Amino acid sequence: MARRAALGYGRLPVSARASIEEGSSSHEDDRPSAPEAPSLGDALPAGAGLLAHLQLETRAATVAYWTAVLLVSASVLVPRLLPAVDYPQHLALADVARRLLDPRAPEHARYWINYFTYNGLFHVVVAELGRLLPIELAGRLVVASSLALLGGGALALVRTLGRPPSHAALFVPAIYSFSLGWGFVNFTLGTALAVTAAALVARALVRPSATLFAATALLGLACAATHVLAMLLLCLLGAALAAEVGWRSVGRVGDRLDRRAWRTFLRAFGALSPLLLGAAWCIAVYKIQYAWDPVAYKDATLEGTSPPLWQKFAYFGAWATGLHSDRTDQVLLGAALAVMATGGVLARLGRRGAPESGLAAKSRAVVLPFFAFLGAYLVTPMVFIGTHLIFPRLAQLVVLTAAIAAPAFPARVRTTARRVSLAIAVLTGVSLVVHMALFARETNDASRVIDDAPEGRRATAVVYSPETFSFRNGPLVHLAAYYGARKHGEWAFSFARYLSVPVRLRAGEGPAWPKIGWEFAPEGYDPRCRYARAFDLVFVKAPSDAPDEAAVRALVFSVDAAAVRLISHHGAYWLFDTKGLATDGTL
Repeated sequence: MARRAALGYGRLPVSARASIEEGSSSHEDDRPSAPEAPSLGDALPAGAGLLAHLQLETRAATVAYWTAVLLVSASVLVPRLLPAVDYPQHLALADVARRLLDPRAPEHARYWINYFTYNGLFHVVVAELGRLLPIELAGRLVVASSLALLGGGALALVRTLGRPPSHAALFVPAIYSFSLGWGFVNFTLGTALAVTAAALVARALVRPSATLFAATALLGLACAATHVLAMLLLCLLGAALAAEVGWRSVGRVGDRLDRRAWRTFLRAFGALSPLLLGAAWCIAVYKIQYAWDPVAYKDATLEGTSPPLWQKFAYFGAWATGLHSDRTDQVLLGAALAVMATGGVLARLGRRGAPESGLAAKSRAVVLPFFAFLGAYLVTPMVFIGTHLIFPRLAQLVVLTAAIAAPAFPARVRTTARRVSLAIAVLTGVSLVVHMALFARETNDASRVIDDAPEGRRATAVVYSPETFSFRNGPLVHLAAYYGARKHGEWAFSFARYLSVPVRLRAGEGPAWPKIGWEFAPEGYDPRCRYARAFDLVFVKAPSDAPDEAAVRALVFSVDAAAVRLISHHGAYWLFDTKGLATDGTL
């Protein structure tokens, strides 16, 4: 012990000494890179900079965590087409927005940009980057940055709340979530902004400052301009943090209850008030857009529908991730949840035995956000305010808040638990890269067909079997929108018809919706209907029972099989020109 004191061991933080005593710093790579914060308010010193918020307990742990996050985020750069259902629609709209930045662009006659929306920051950022980079690279870079920001924001929130930093690794399996699998890229970016802003709110609850106030206001406004649901989640997360963290941060021994409650209210109001700017933005946008089209905010047949509660529990992994056909993503998420549950069991058993010392004794879990999001996940319907797939979007933050609420592991198993948590995180990143490579192999032929297409035309897609082995949920149904982005043309079933996105068709532009659509039902394609005639380039992904050109022609075009012209064919993907067909089909 005298030798340790001479080396300065006695001046180390308690948690850092505990780490050394556990043997986690037995060689160079495992030396503590940042103190393991024992309690709320002691998470980081008052003058801690950004890097301190982004470090784990040891240097090796920090490297492992960021390797996992960067693998997850960089995985989207592997394939040419991104396995996210609605993503190509948003990418194509971003390309239109890029062209509209030129006041002389002919697209002004057909489209207009509405910057005052709560579903548009992704499009605006990609459009600006598209001035410097190919639009598809710009889109994937923004998605990758969103995932990296979410990983950083989650770690910063965990550290700010004084939880064991390695708990953030248990959130990594949910970073590439169900929402991104469906291509909700504005919501993905908005969630990353929300979690980062929540870390600032948590910091302000402990040590308020004008800088934190301004930064929170700016991030909250950016979140509001990105996605309204992400802003609602930020408000819920901030309120739950304010109630619990605010109560702890102002309390003193012997305080009267009413005085402590008043101080908690003042502290919470000060930390949350910057979010009022973003909330006001969303309210103002809603009032304007509701006046444009009240019907758009209600689905007459499905509004309020939801599966029973037992399914929300039983299929939680599918709602939180649900990416891969082999379900490896759900296995990794289940492993992370099992680690959290194991920590809870060990902590409970430890309280029954000898009292814990060090981190486990002083670190208090922050549990209110978890119960708030679990409750929201359980009561929120699938279809709400005319929008589908709502409650599954909350599952991601259920996982994050569960990691925050999970008790610290007892000292005897803490190093092992940290290594297991980080191994799950790294395996998640590796698995995503592998699945992206498989997706590239499955869809590179589709990309080649798009490359062969002429520019500036109008295209639709008839996609049989839109799912792939590597990714579920039909990531190819909006294949024609990739043509719109890459070849700067028009595409069928364009999201420019919806009022919430920033790029919109002008009144009277575009053909009327078909009576029977075919994006999710290729058998509904009628090459002679008026909608189909407006889009005379037809991309086809053929089913396995149509192995040659004659079979594909007969299946898709029926009596017009001989009248269409083949432009390109690679593997299961085909491109036909249907110019000149008759227009006597169904509406």
